[in-house]
Amino acid sequence: MNKHFIAIAATAAVFAATAAPLHAQEGPRVFERQGSWALEAADDSCRLARVFSDGEGTVALAMERNRADNMVRLMLVSDAIRMFRTAEQIGYSYLPANDQRSAMFIRSETPDGQDYYNLGNIFIGPNPFATMAGGPRAGGPPAAGDGAPFVQPPYDRAAEREFAAGIRAIELNEGLLRPIRLETGSLGGAIEALQACTDDLLRSWGLDWEAHQTMSRRAAPVGPAHEWIPTGTVGFRDFANFSGGRNPFRVMVDATGKPTSCHVHWASLEERQNNAVCAAIMENGDFTPALDAEGQPMASYWMADFFPALSRPFGR
Repeated sequence: MNKHFIAIAATAAVFAATAAPLHAQEGPRVFERQGSWALEAADDSCRLARVFSDGEGTVALAMERNRADNMVRLMLVSDAIRMFRTAEQIGYSYLPANDQRSAMFIRSETPDGQDYYNLGNIFIGPNPFATMAGGPRAGGPPAAGDGAPFVQPPYDRAAEREFAAGIRAIELNEGLLRPIRLETGSLGGAIEALQACTDDLLRSWGLDWEAHQTMSRRAAPVGPAHEWIPTGTVGFRDFANFSGGRNPFRVMVDATGKPTSCHVHWASLEERQNNAVCAAIMENGDFTPALDAEGQPMASYWMADFFPALSRPFGR
């Protein structure tokens, strides 16, 4: 389990109690806010966390961000969530808009015996990949192919704040024996704080964070990025290690499109594999540089999950 989340589990334990019997036909259990949002800034990520309680059980919610995007890694620690045995996804909805979505999850247990769920990367606002051929993707572009790589539009901070301000609750409503509604209140202020923390991240990486707020183009690979990685560097059996938003690669890219460094966040692969992937990117990587508001090249970064951004298509 991510070491940062142990503190969340400990906070949740303060409010813990025996959960009431659950029945699928009942309405959602409603969990009210306890305390305030807690913001933690780490070297490579920012995390917002808060505890919710219905008087009998608790849910600790955390949102982690490691890039300037409307994407967060959503995690839950609870003594109250009960899943169907065969469930592979958790359906959730932003209320009152009733914006229904779903996410695959990984599950484990905290040291104090509570359930830990990692839903991976979800979007606060529209999914920028939702209109792509082949249907929407939860956390990234389509698998690498022979055509020009997809370049995600620049991050719209104002649109994310507007969307978050309209959220009043998050309901977990599919895959559970009984739905759970977290009465978050407006997330506008919380997301604004997360954005400010992300600005500090970019600054700590040596980037112009203000220029990134108005950039007109992101850095992107020239050609299929999977061709940079030697066959067999990461095996098919390793793909499970990428679930839950784990092990993304951050590549710093200068104004000429040259990669200058490679970093791994939330590592779940073996160190030798991550080193091999980074070495291949540094040797073979070629990027179109990011552009500022005036269309001038600027230093930035490219962040991607190995699957699907760096993995070879099946049979290749």
